[in-house]
Amino acid sequence: MLKKIIAGVLLLSSGFIIAQETEFKQKERKRIKGQFAAARVLNFEYNQSFSRDFESKLFDKDFQEGEIKNQKTFNAAANIPIIKTKRWTLTGSGTYKFNEFEFSELENVSSINNYEQNKISDFHNFSAALSSTYFTMFLKKIPVIYNASVIIDGNEEGFERVKGMLGFSLIMKKTERTMITLGAIVIIDPTAQIPFAPVFSLTHQFKNSPWELDFILPQRVLLRRFIGENSRFSIGSTFGGNGFYVNMDAPGFPEVSEYSQLEINFGIIFEHRLSKNLIGTVRGGLTNFISNRMTEKGEPNKDYFYENKQNATGYFNVGVSFDPFLKKTPEQK
Repeated sequence: MLKKIIAGVLLLSSGFIIAQETEFKQKERKRIKGQFAAARVLNFEYNQSFSRDFESKLFDKDFQEGEIKNQKTFNAAANIPIIKTKRWTLTGSGTYKFNEFEFSELENVSSINNYEQNKISDFHNFSAALSSTYFTMFLKKIPVIYNASVIIDGNEEGFERVKGMLGFSLIMKKTERTMITLGAIVIIDPTAQIPFAPVFSLTHQFKNSPWELDFILPQRVLLRRFIGENSRFSIGSTFGGNGFYVNMDAPGFPEVSEYSQLEINFGIIFEHRLSKNLIGTVRGGLTNFISNRMTEKGEPNKDYFYENKQNATGYFNVGVSFDPFLKKTPEQK
């Protein structure tokens, strides 16, 4: 969720200057879409993290330990522009997410039963969002972009919750080799592990070098370069998360809970233009899980009743994105 929101704010940041400078419009919007697959019209991703040990607590008492043999995630997302004027845009988005966990060597240190008893557990979740963005100038000099989004989500059992997001972004500097933006995001959701986040981005092309720095707080820090006209290579770390609803039919447990997972991934990314509008992506490296909690639906994340700790492990990700507006080579995005 956080990654998509940051992608949207930064993508729409380019949109204001689009209304000011035609050349910058074409170049910068393609650059942001090139950086964020989630900002493209259609995006599909498959992610798998490998075996790691885990231990868990339930109601602050030792619960289970064992091995997560693998975790598989599939994401399908669509972003459709609805209305677009010089200063205002309205965009609709939809996402489907599938999560599957495979457990082995489970050992109970408690008599309480939970969903982890199954050797394989899977979860289907859906979300839809409507985002409105307004472009203006601060002190008649600095472009500023305001964004508000309403998000509804649920799973195969039905609709669950309504969430919101407010954000802004300012273009602080734009030169031939450097772009700096500054902003903030507030997530209107008591279960969010990060309800507020400053957003700072720095893109810098090193002089006389094929490498550029791509730094976005809190989402990622990457060194990247183009390989030929149709490929791009990146190395560095990214911060992200995962979450889904869990339905439980057991005494003493909420009927519907929310599981949230925060992680830092370090590794490499290779992107290749498969055709004029189609981009393939392969990622791989090491993932470190920094927080894994479960709360009752709608309750603050600090009031979690279940948590687990997982060892670092390897991961890989493959994806394909389609955008009818990406008509140039990656270096021209």
